[in-house]
Amino acid sequence: MAIDLTFCGKTYTFETKAGLFSKDKIDKGSLLLLSNVNINNDDVILDIGCGYGAIGLVIAGQTSRGKVYMVDTDIRAVKYSKINAKLNSISNVEILLSDGFENVSKELKFDVVLSNPPSHMPKETIIEFIEGSRKYLKKGGKLYFVTEKRIRPMIEREFLKEFHNYELIKSDSTYAISFASQS
Repeated sequence: MAIDLTFCGKTYTFETKAGLFSKDKIDKGSLLLLSNVNINNDDVILDIGCGYGAIGLVIAGQTSRGKVYMVDTDIRAVKYSKINAKLNSISNVEILLSDGFENVSKELKFDVVLSNPPSHMPKETIIEFIEGSRKYLKKGGKLYFVTEKRIRPMIEREFLKEFHNYELIKSDSTYAISFASQS
């Protein structure tokens, strides 16, 4: 099964498979995040919980001088992210099987960390993503999460706890984009 997405004048094709999140179309939360994330052409970015690569690969396609690291715990998601990177001729990515930050090099520091964490994910895992982001972001680095609005208050609380700042970038009837920056 293939999904096409045109973003900023460029068309991307994503192969998907049953069992992968949003296998029939790019989900509205991911599209909302892509439309509202602020990145520079040379940023080093981490997409945590990358799925089949819709967010990370589109971002990589927009940051020709940067690099996007993509991680997921699901071996099928990592496999399809790699297939989709090749399918879209995107080479400025590194795609890793990783439980959160577990297999991310301690030497790496990111300008941007972004995630569309699964809504069924335990609260503790989302908190680990936020805590890990604080450790891996450069000074001035940016953290973006897109989540269902119902968990936005928890995200705000954890962003404030870890980063001492929080901003609601955008929301619609279902999703909210939360933002914090590293001081």
